[in-house]
Amino acid sequence: MKNWRRTGAIIGSIGCIEFVLFSTIAMFFYGGGTSWNKSAEGYTFWHNVLSDLGRTVSYSGVPNTVSSPMFNIALSFFGICIIVIYLSMGKNFLRSYWLMLLILIGGIISGTGTVIIGFTPDDKLSDYHMLGVWMWALPLFAVLLLFIIYGVINGIYDNFLFITCALAIALFIHIGQGVTGLWSPIVAATQKIVVYLNIIWYLWICRKISAQEVTTFS
Repeated sequence: MKNWRRTGAIIGSIGCIEFVLFSTIAMFFYGGGTSWNKSAEGYTFWHNVLSDLGRTVSYSGVPNTVSSPMFNIALSFFGICIIVIYLSMGKNFLRSYWLMLLILIGGIISGTGTVIIGFTPDDKLSDYHMLGVWMWALPLFAVLLLFIIYGVINGIYDNFLFITCALAIALFIHIGQGVTGLWSPIVAATQKIVVYLNIIWYLWICRKISAQEVTTFS
């Protein structure tokens, strides 16, 4: 069982790294344009959302022949790896069985949402794409709150709790942007912060799983 968990942690780490790698490469092949400025050249890091990379046609009208399949495949694989990470935690990752069960359920839903995003380009299947976004974000926020509650109740104020809180705050702001219908470059910037914090958070969990640190956050 321990070997399976460590293998799962390795798979999860690979998923995180490959997504960062291939999404970054895809940025160099993006056709250009943003939701606010369709004449913008190439990919504008703080003004383009990540989902723009998965569009079959960029906002400038240029087909995303390379970036779309590269990003969507990388994101879908990342979503599968997220599910593997949660399955690899095991019921003893935290001392509370029921809390861990809720985290597992939320994590699987969030990972599934990520896969859905990858299979539904925003310019072709916008409604399903947004369904995937909410399936990713809301359960993840619930999972973060459960980790925070566990840490506070057990007096575990360490670096993992700190990054969990930081991610929860950033995600809460991002969810608020979606609920209120805010759509501006600040949304794209917030998304980047949330996604990269989330990846760091998952890598930290993978390290803990691999080391079989099942009693504390540190």
